[in-house]
Amino acid sequence: MKNYIIMGIDPGINIIGISVIKVIKNKIEIIKLKEIFLKYKKEYIKKIKIIYIYIDKIIKKYKPNTIVMENTYYGKNLMSLRRLIECQSIILLSALHNKKKVFKYYPKTIKYVIAGNGNVCKKYIYNMIKKKFKIKKKYSKYLDIYDSIAVSLCHIYINLYNKLK
Repeated sequence: MKNYIIMGIDPGINIIGISVIKVIKNKIEIIKLKEIFLKYKKEYIKKIKIIYIYIDKIIKKYKPNTIVMENTYYGKNLMSLRRLIECQSIILLSALHNKKKVFKYYPKTIKYVIAGNGNVCKKYIYNMIKKKFKIKKKYSKYLDIYDSIAVSLCHIYINLYNKLK
């Protein structure tokens, strides 16, 4: 396998974290980090359109082999859960339109694979990733970019590690 490109996505209605990671043998390199801020877009339909356009544009530019994203889990607010599922559906539609395979992982699975404990806090994962990749730039106070990297690493460790040796 020459190289393998993964697009990791932490979906959300207000902020979406996106990472594009290249894997060559045992080396993992971050190619692109992007946060899509939708918080100030009032009209929900416009948010959906922006999500589709951004995801489609990044897929076309970086041509990932696989798209991975954090799966939804039941929260307290059903309206937020419904919108998050709709957001994931738009991302899936864009991936399918571009003929890409999609894998989804639950947050506990991601934390377990990355840290060895499914109950660690997001800040712990953030610090691990920041240290591993020597990320100096401060992206935002939100951790969505780091969640997108974490879901990519989870996929690498579960599905690709043995193939890349």
